[in-house]
Amino acid sequence: MDCPRCSVEMQEITQEDSTLQRCAECGGIWVVDVADLNKMLLHANLPALSTIGGFINADEISGMCPACNVDLVVVEGGEKRSLAYDTCESCGGLWVDGEEEAPAAELDWKGANKQIVDFFKRFAKKK
Repeated sequence: MDCPRCSVEMQEITQEDSTLQRCAECGGIWVVDVADLNKMLLHANLPALSTIGGFINADEISGMCPACNVDLVVVEGGEKRSLAYDTCESCGGLWVDGEEEAPAAELDWKGANKQIVDFFKRFAKKK
C-alpha cells in the first residue's frame, strides 16, 4: 500500500488481528480498521472516534485513499481547528500525519499506538 502523501510503499505494523500501515518517509500512519482505532482510544481513556467530533472541510483535498483510490475527506479539530486527519468514506480507513521532521525508519506497534493516541488527545481538546 502506498503512502497518500509520499507515494512510497508503507510498512505494515501488526499486533494480533490489528494492522496499521506506516510511511517511513513522512512518518504518517494509515489506520486500516476504525474498530482498531477505537480500541486504542478507549484503552487511553479517550472517547470513540464517533464522539470525538470534528468538522469536515469539504474545500480541502488531501489526496487519495491508499486502499481504494477515492478522495480522502479532511476532518479538522483540536484547539481552533488546528489539527486534521483524513478519512476515506468508502473503506473507513484513516490517515494521521507524522509529526517528526525526520521520522524513525522503523516503528513498532507501541510507538505507532502512542503517536495515534497523542494526536487524538490533542484533537479532542475543544477551545
